[in-house]
Amino acid sequence: MSFGDNLERIRKDRKVSQAKLGAALGLTQQMISSYEKGMSSPNIEVLVKIADYFGVSLDALVGHVVNTPSANSPKARLARYFERLSDVDKDKCITIVQTILQDREMR
Repeated sequence: MSFGDNLERIRKDRKVSQAKLGAALGLTQQMISSYEKGMSSPNIEVLVKIADYFGVSLDALVGHVVNTPSANSPKARLARYFERLSDVDKDKCITIVQTILQDREMR
């Protein structure tokens, strides 16, 4: 997946408009649109701002996948899946994991 595809997916998952993201970063809606369409690319400072805004790593934002055995571990796969979730779904996952751990402790 390209940077533009990742940006659009993350932005839509978080229910953030192009205009709102642009305003938060000091950019125009048109600039965000051009990033998503692959017509232009942000500099590193803007990439960092976007990653910080959404709380994702630069690797996740630009679609960099490390092809090492550790990247395919259950922990790494879970982290990648978790990054793709909306904040609401992340909270649901945390609640589920907490419930599983509490059930385990009661046994």
